Amino acid sequence: MTHDVKQTLKPNGLGRKTHSRRRFFRKSAGTAVMGGFLAAVAGSYMRLRTGGVAPAKARGPLGIVRPPGALAENDFLASCIRCTRCADACEVNCIDFFGSEAGPLQGTPCIVPIERGCTLCLKCGEACPTGSLVPLSKKEDVDMGDAVVDDRLCVSINGTGVCGACYTACPLSEKAITQGIRNAPEIHPDFCTGCGLCEEFCIVDEREGLRAIQVVTKRTWPYKKEVA
Repeated sequence: MTHDVKQTLKPNGLGRKTHSRRRFFRKSAGTAVMGGFLAAVAGSYMRLRTGGVAPAKARGPLGIVRPPGALAENDFLASCIRCTRCADACEVNCIDFFGSEAGPLQGTPCIVPIERGCTLCLKCGEACPTGSLVPLSKKEDVDMGDAVVDDRLCVSINGTGVCGACYTACPLSEKAITQGIRNAPEIHPDFCTGCGLCEEFCIVDEREGLRAIQVVTKRTWPYKKEVA
């Protein structure tokens, strides 16, 4: 009798069907998650390929400032392996890096002079393993850009004060920069290295991101804005 009851209660294949149905839903859910993950990766990859809105570190029309000895931009991007050794070697921690928002520039080193200029220790070139940053032995050989003075904002030029901070900060003062009446700065491009110390120490801060003297480079943001 007991044997008959057990036979009666046996699900007769219903358990197998339920188990198969569970496996089906689990597999479907896993496929959906994996599909979402792959879509996210593909989206990130396309953003890296096409670039996005220019990040603040690209400095808009002022241009990107690369560490001393950087190759021409296309060659630099092709050879830089994003290892961060240049920043590790930097004596004043002035080397920063582009983040994921920078598309193809992600992970490459840059300098934001308004935050911290380069003191031309030249250790970054020695540390670079690929030659993306060519080793330099003399400060005078550095060419990162050119300092440009805005006469409207410089207090020594517009007559609202007497300064001289840029001249004092310059590692090649009397070559790259000289002073006139009221310490008004005069930049000499043949000697200016674009180190950005003048920009860092400029006393003028009319609005965020603007100084009376700023480094200008030819490495402007080359990518189109990302379509929303």
